[in-house]
Amino acid sequence: MPVYLDHNATTPLDARVLDAMLPYLREHYGNPSSVHLQGRTVRAALDQAREQVAALVNAHPSQVVFTSGGTEANNYALKGVAARLAHHMAPHTPCRIAISAIEHSSVLGAAQALVSQGWQCDIIAVDAQCRILPTALSAALKAGPHLVSVMMANNETGVIQDIAAISAQVRAAGAVMHTDAVQAAGKMPVDFHASGAHLMSVSAHKLHGPKGVGALIVDKSLDLEPLLHGGGHEMERRAGTENVAGIVGFGAAAQWVQDELVVR
Repeated sequence: MPVYLDHNATTPLDARVLDAMLPYLREHYGNPSSVHLQGRTVRAALDQAREQVAALVNAHPSQVVFTSGGTEANNYALKGVAARLAHHMAPHTPCRIAISAIEHSSVLGAAQALVSQGWQCDIIAVDAQCRILPTALSAALKAGPHLVSVMMANNETGVIQDIAAISAQVRAAGAVMHTDAVQAAGKMPVDFHASGAHLMSVSAHKLHGPKGVGALIVDKSLDLEPLLHGGGHEMERRAGTENVAGIVGFGAAAQWVQDELVVR
């Protein structure tokens, strides 16, 4: 049997996670927004999963917004900040974003979309080991960005950035800090509060959970414009009936990863 070595692309679904999901694909089919017994049963499972994911990254459950995955979480972070800023900025005021040179394509693509809307984007250079160059970060911050995005752990090289130190500089410059922690969560200790980031993206299928579910962790002080409108789901941050079975699986994966994570 071949050996699977592509866990940065996706991890196999753990049997315990599948067992946790199955009841919500079969007998517990209610809509979590419904007030009847089936709905309340499903809502309770959704709330538990939110607590489990929050615990994985040391956040409060109210800070967890479930998404369809890391790509949506990254897009929501960048575009949600941009849309909210647009409400408060004077017309034709240039807005600026800075991202590292090694970001995932979902961050790069979201930044390029903002550029097409008139934003300016600076790329923060890295060294030969793909670590952020302090001089490049300082130069980017001097340009006055409104938003900075730096990946916590790279999906190709595995390099880990000092997000706490970077966040401190970004906050001091008065900008919003986002980190894509998709490749970090479940493989190393991740602490949203200690990281200093305003926004953090995570995904279930990178830690033996199901595909098609992720989350954006949002600082309580931050107000984002939703990408999806049309309902009060996810604390009015993401419209649409929740993927309950996937979210339950995300919670189960987050729980057993916390229980079994070995820190070397």
